[in-house]
Amino acid sequence: MRLAFAPTTVTVRNVTAGHRDQDGRLTLTHVGDVTVTLHPMSRDELADWEWITDDLNIGVDQTTHRLAMRGWTVRHARAGVVGLLFQGAGTRVHVEWYDPTSGEFLSSGNVTRHVRHGAAAIVNARQQAGHGLPTDTPPAPVRHPEPAHADNYEGLHVRYRGSLEELHGDTFNAERCACGCGLYELWEIGARGPIARHVRGSSLAPARAAA
Repeated sequence: MRLAFAPTTVTVRNVTAGHRDQDGRLTLTHVGDVTVTLHPMSRDELADWEWITDDLNIGVDQTTHRLAMRGWTVRHARAGVVGLLFQGAGTRVHVEWYDPTSGEFLSSGNVTRHVRHGAAAIVNARQQAGHGLPTDTPPAPVRHPEPAHADNYEGLHVRYRGSLEELHGDTFNAERCACGCGLYELWEIGARGPIARHVRGSSLAPARAAA
């Protein structure tokens, strides 16, 4: 029996990768956006996972709990199955991510309320384990002449105002990425290496203009 819910597409924005050098210094790299699709499980599929889903019971009788349970197989267009999500009558969503090395599903704990947060937990767990998913390939943008006043932050002190909480609000020196992608590297003032790479200009503001 298939539950009467349609697949849902979720895009996890601004996925990042972290790398520590031999001195323990962390460098963050913007990887890109990753889109996955949540496919509802049937009752038979859910029954195979009762050894996990029964732990989500919020105190109702077991029959009611199992009838209220919903589950999703999370798929990526190129990588296939990447994880599982389960949600009962409560707000918790249990997350399992698929490890392609072991061929096993591994727990990534619980998130609160929204299955899209569970999808993000799967994408980030795989990224941290070295099994990052292919990023979305956006359509080629329409090229318009750049205005004469286009922002150029190269060599300037800038305030980071993007989505990375570790960096938000801090001041850095901006340089063009050494890879030639046209985006920016952020250097801590006086540092010997970049703290973040592939940063969009839209995530930056001149330090003098930030409150």
